Amino acid sequence: MKLITTFTLFLLSTISFAQTKDLSTLPSYDCSLKKVMAIIGRQTTIASPDNGTGLEAMLADYCSTFGNNCVRKTEAALTDSDYAKDLLMVGVLHDLKKWVQLKTPITTIANGFIINDKTFKDSADGFVYVDTNRIIISGNSLKAVKDAQLALTGGHDILIVQNGKITYFGNRKDDTHFDWFNLQNLKESNYNKVESELFSAIYISKTFKDTIDYPKLNTELRSYARQFLSIYKLKMPAKKISWFVHSNMNEYGIMSGMFGLTCPGNNSAGFSIRGEIHTNGFNTGLVKHEYSHFLFDNAIPQDNNPAFFVEGCVEYVTNLNDKDLYNERVEVARKFRDTLNYTDLIINNRDFYGQYSSANYSICGVFVKYLIDKFGVEAFKNFCLADNKKIKTKDLFKMDFDTLVNNYKSWLTTL
Repeated sequence: MKLITTFTLFLLSTISFAQTKDLSTLPSYDCSLKKVMAIIGRQTTIASPDNGTGLEAMLADYCSTFGNNCVRKTEAALTDSDYAKDLLMVGVLHDLKKWVQLKTPITTIANGFIINDKTFKDSADGFVYVDTNRIIISGNSLKAVKDAQLALTGGHDILIVQNGKITYFGNRKDDTHFDWFNLQNLKESNYNKVESELFSAIYISKTFKDTIDYPKLNTELRSYARQFLSIYKLKMPAKKISWFVHSNMNEYGIMSGMFGLTCPGNNSAGFSIRGEIHTNGFNTGLVKHEYSHFLFDNAIPQDNNPAFFVEGCVEYVTNLNDKDLYNERVEVARKFRDTLNYTDLIINNRDFYGQYSSANYSICGVFVKYLIDKFGVEAFKNFCLADNKKIKTKDLFKMDFDTLVNNYKSWLTTL
């Protein structure tokens, strides 16, 4: 998870989103990470309900992010002084017994919560609240908590998820209220809907000026999808995905719910996230890449699949279709053969999108080719699904992980 920036909402009170036709008029982001980064930089207690099950992996990831600054406690172990210090609380709302001590503008009720005088009672309703010395990730069910956690960017004081989608987001207005805006309403008012054979719908920004050849797009994507599904022996998902075409990075960052993507240094141009594909502009190769994620993730969820394989399964097919690119990537894989931390990338699912993300993108598809060539596509898919990949390595490949990596290194010399 990448914690992104605080969205400056200073000017938003003067803008009527229901009438906005050009999202580029929205104010720019403040890329200083303010509240969230301040908390990460200090010793922080990561707390959860006493009976909070299903949170272990999430809490471990957060503790890893905080490093030596992480202190783990259950709610019962928190002292009065802990509530005055930096605190990250994660858990289902009805499991939290000391809500009043968290001192938030959020009111709990028997089967939900109230924010901005609006009641949220559905089991899929969740929220993230960020204050100067605390972050609270909660909701009406474990699924809602996980949805909220996945939506956290650190960019706003409040963020609401409903049925897996971000709805309201905004900042504190006073002690009890927020200035907030509905992301789903923004989509309806700022995008034109186009019917599509492959997507549930294509939504084109009203500021997007280029012309899209839809028949050509459908032909190319349909052919590519058949190839991709055939390679991995998958079926076409029964439910289609929607696609949003944005005209600039500001629109792309806001409407995808990854608000800080407009900040300098982030060159991402596409996301497949929360049942939607988002792209900055139109590029057939980019759409194919993001559509690949939809096809693969539908059958092989990302729950236990490291980014090295999430991206690798797509880049493997890209390499099959571009031999020159594949040869270039083999050279990159050879260059980093002995310095890459394969355990972190595959076993621990760490550092793929970090400093060496460009090299990792080149290498991951080559590594996937090795696995598929040597052990078959079914073994690769089962490896992606495995929760304990160190143990599963022996079951699937009849060798330990270190031997698997060493054999891959040797295989590279034969290409």
